[in-house]
Amino acid sequence: WRQSSYAGDAIITAVGLHEGLWMSCAAQSTGQVQCRLHDSLLSLEVHIQTSRALMVISLLLGFFGIIVSVVGMKCTKVGEEDPVTKNRIAVAGGVLFILSGKAALASI
Repeated sequence: WRQSSYAGDAIITAVGLHEGLWMSCAAQSTGQVQCRLHDSLLSLEVHIQTSRALMVISLLLGFFGIIVSVVGMKCTKVGEEDPVTKNRIAVAGGVLFILSGKAALASI
């Protein structure tokens, strides 16, 4: 979140502005918070668009990592006739988790 604030002529009109990947919020000194989604993807800065894309990629890789890892677990019956392939599937799930973490770190 990028945070900034604005105080008008009197402290009564103080506003805190918070801009994130998905929405922008304005918090007034009275405690009222108003949030809105970004109007257009094209109006966002390049680093915000890139961060949003990397976060979505990270979520997708993590989801597929869960699916692949569950298939590769020893307690599941899928592919239990070939333990070498099952171990490779489990390793592939771990690699997907690592890639998911790398994508999430790259978005920061």
